Amino acid sequence: MFDCLAMEVVDAQIEAWRARDASAFVQFYAPDAVINMGPGDEDRLVGRGAILDHYENAFIEMPADVHVEIANRITSGEYVVDEEVQHGDGFAGEVVAIYRVQACLITSVQFLPWVNHEEGVAE
Repeated sequence: MFDCLAMEVVDAQIEAWRARDASAFVQFYAPDAVINMGPGDEDRLVGRGAILDHYENAFIEMPADVHVEIANRITSGEYVVDEEVQHGDGFAGEVVAIYRVQACLITSVQFLPWVNHEEGVAE
């Protein structure tokens, strides 16, 4: 039924994110993938080119001490739902990401609103 496990594809793109390697990161996305970063159309990335441009810039601007950890995960067939906790010097927060993986590539990501933790990561 599935050529690969959806969570393995998501894990591989997270490792590319951790390495700040935008070229490797985008290879886990379908050519016409859509990332919804927020509620509006202006927060939508469509296609590998847009995803690459966004993450190349994001990785350049991101402080080196920013890390991401997966606090919780739910998988169901081609869907992976992650609670992603990001933290660095002086900042911490979390976001829920809903990934859809088809034919071993991420076809869509929906990020729910970012939750900022001023005093650190909530337990």
